[in-house]
Order: sequence, then structure tokens, then C-alpha cells
Amino acid sequence: TKKQNPGGEEANRWASMLKVQTPSPATAMPTPWKDRLRRWPINRLVCNDFELFLDNEDQDPLALSAKLLRLAVSLQGCSPNEVEPLISLSCKLKCVDLTPLEPQDLWCFWVNVYHSLLVQSLIVCGRPRNVRHLISFYNNCSYLVGGHIFSLAELEHLVLRSQMAKASARLMNLLVQVWRRDDKEFEERPALRAPYNPSSNFRCRPDWRLNLVLCAGNLASSSRLPVFDKMSAAAFDAMMSKTMEHFLGAAGRLEKKPMQLPYVLYRFRQDAPGPPTEGHERRWATALAPILGDVDRIAYRNSYNWTMRERLDLM
Repeated sequence: TKKQNPGGEEANRWASMLKVQTPSPATAMPTPWKDRLRRWPINRLVCNDFELFLDNEDQDPLALSAKLLRLAVSLQGCSPNEVEPLISLSCKLKCVDLTPLEPQDLWCFWVNVYHSLLVQSLIVCGRPRNVRHLISFYNNCSYLVGGHIFSLAELEHLVLRSQMAKASARLMNLLVQVWRRDDKEFEERPALRAPYNPSSNFRCRPDWRLNLVLCAGNLASSSRLPVFDKMSAAAFDAMMSKTMEHFLGAAGRLEKKPMQLPYVLYRFRQDAPGPPTEGHERRWATALAPILGDVDRIAYRNSYNWTMRERLDLM
């Protein structure tokens, strides 16, 4: 008899879901500089490496990331000439100093940066047109942040989820290609001259709510993006609850009996808070009770729709 491999089955299941509708081709855009020094993987499209950054002015990283996200969302559907302010603003991420940020603000910064890169990549590259483009989009569209390069996949799996449930090895090999770097590389070998950032600046605190906040831009995710500014813990929790409620309504089927939660909560079911002796369905139901109310039984959507949304708006 063959040995069961749950991780392999899940990877195959995700692969079978890789069906996307064909959108219109991307608008012609300028191309970033070639990395002739081979400082990062050769296939990267670095969306904020179109021009030099020579500004020595101190930047508030969180304020910069919030401003960048608002600008990116406002420029969806624009002409190539109108993208220049977005490119110039995103270049300021190259040499940002993250050391002053508290854990909450650091988490907010990286979520803003992920969503900014997502929207800017859609503007620059267009919506992925097939499975190959879809995988390349998440693995190659990148930002330089604090002297280091990060793709969408690396921002999610190496920064935001660094202390959370990991994707299965088979799934990572099948769909996700990340450049893993250790603490020494982050601290001693930046890709360009930037302020010193300890490796902890590139590792976010764990927060199970990330699963219902981080938007992948597709129909299995939310249609609205939160913008995190400097805020109190109470305001932060309120924004998180508002964002999660919208995500559940956009990607789940709450009217069904039993209620169907977004597939991402099944994929990262180990993130469900609560005693491990309880099943993940019960733990999610308890954690989401402030939003969903008392629910006797829940289920998950049985598929993940990779088709990219036509547009993303702000919360």
C-alpha cells in the first residue's frame, strides 16, 4: 500500500485549482534596470528600481507605506505617464530604516508594502493571463525594501508568515519559489547601501488575523485593502475586524448551511487560535464569533479561485 502524504495531496489540490480567466494584455510600461551585478535572482521584476534614490531625508516608514498604497490604488487603470509618481515614491522604500517601528507598526508597514507591491505589479505587468504567468507574478514581482529584495511570495511567506503556520513542502516546491536568507545575510549583505536593519525588522510578529487581512488580489480574497497608519491598539483592532468581516463576505459563503469560510482558513488551519485539543473548525468558529455570531457548525469552500479581480479598492 502507498504511504499517505497529506501535504502532497494538498499541493496537488492547489495545482488543480490553477485555472484563471484570460484578461486583456498589459499596457506598455517602462522597464526597470537590469541587475548586472547579479545581486538577486535573474528573473525578478523589481517594481521600484526604475530610477536612483538619492534623497537623504529621513522617512517615516509606516507613513510612507500608507501613502504608497493609497497612491497605487488610485492609479489603477491609468496611462503609463501617470505611473511615474508611484514609481518615484516606491523608490523611497529602497533605503528605509525600519528600526524605529514598534511591533504593531512593523506588522502594519509590511502589510501595506505587500498590498502596494500587489497593486503596482498589476499596473506594471497587467493581470496574469495564464497559469505560468500567475506563478511568475507572485514569485518575481518584487520591491527593494531596506536594502533587500522581496517578491510577493517572500513578503508573505518569509516576512509576514515567518512565525506562523508554514505552507507544505510540496506546495512550496510546486507554486512558491522564495530566496531564503539567514540573519547574517540580512544584517551584513544588503543588495545596496541602506541604513542598518537588524534581521528582526524582516520578521513580523504572528497574528492569526493575517489570514483574513492579506489580499492576494484574486476572487478567493477580499476586494478591498486596508490602509494601516499610525494608530492606537484599539483603532488597529477595529480596522482588523472591519477588514476581516469584508474578507469573509467577499471570499466565503456565509449564507450557506453550514456556513462556508474562505479556503485560505483551511489552508492555514493550524493558525486557528485556541486549544489544540479542539478541531480547527471549532477554533475558527470561536475566534470569529464576534463577527459571525454563534455558529454551530462551519465548513470551508472547497476550491480556491485564482482569477484576479478587475480592481481592488480601499476599505
